[in-house]
Amino acid sequence: MLALAALAAVAGLGGGYYAFVAGLGVALPVSLGLFRWQLGAVANLDNLPPQKAFNRFFGRSLMRSSLALALLGLALAGGIEFLFGVFAGLLLQVLVYMGEAILIILGKEG
Repeated sequence: MLALAALAAVAGLGGGYYAFVAGLGVALPVSLGLFRWQLGAVANLDNLPPQKAFNRFFGRSLMRSSLALALLGLALAGGIEFLFGVFAGLLLQVLVYMGEAILIILGKEG
């Protein structure tokens, strides 16, 4: 996730989109925190039964989405470049999830 963020920041700075890079910098810690929080639900370290584990995961997913939408709403005040930077920072979570899913699929035999 950090490598993708660094690549996006370099591209933004190279293109002169400083508000984009600022938005990316604001969203990246939030994105990392939400990613870590979601992984805690997936790990199920409390050994919850499957239904309760699903409820915890789904509840965190809804809260994560709500927080992301609220952050995007607040980013509107910073202008369109800032909004796209925040969106890109939040989108990094999705890219990491997709990468992990591909690794899981490729790692399975059969």
